[in-house]
Amino acid sequence: MVRDAAATRSRILDAAFEEFATYGLAGARIDRIAEAAAANKRSIYVYYEHKEGLFRAVMRRVVAEVGEAVPLDVDDLPEYAGRLFDYWLEHPAVMRLLLWIQLERPEETPEGSAAYREKIDTLNQRQEVLPAGLSATDLVVLIMGLTRSWFLVDDSLLTADGADPRSAQRIAQHRATLVEAARRICA
Repeated sequence: MVRDAAATRSRILDAAFEEFATYGLAGARIDRIAEAAAANKRSIYVYYEHKEGLFRAVMRRVVAEVGEAVPLDVDDLPEYAGRLFDYWLEHPAVMRLLLWIQLERPEETPEGSAAYREKIDTLNQRQEVLPAGLSATDLVVLIMGLTRSWFLVDDSLLTADGADPRSAQRIAQHRATLVEAARRICA
């Protein structure tokens, strides 16, 4: 039987993503990842050295996938915010992973820093799109905060007005509100 190292690594990363999104770094177990990936634990350690190395590889992959799926549009930052919100809705496991990262790894990470630095550099090259008195970093923080806000509050707030927070109408309303908020920030 011919071994395909690339396929094995891919299966390991897929399984690790699910494990880390479900249990976080501290709760993740290499044996569950190996079983889900149909790989042996030894191969995980050969490819990634340790659980931390595997976690960083998953983070790199997720950062790249999100950046590719939702590229920054400096000419329409409000719609970029809307598309990012759509991505979080369509990929709840990515949002869960980001929440675990915030809980367990709030310090700067090379994977996240590089992606954010690229966005900030792009915005700084287009100073005319920055609102007066707002730095590129602050603008990215505000847009990220808007796009993630829906996922960071509990259902008691989302249902306070009596609306079903999971209904298509309510989600569309929230998306429109966050795009409008981003438009006002960018004005």
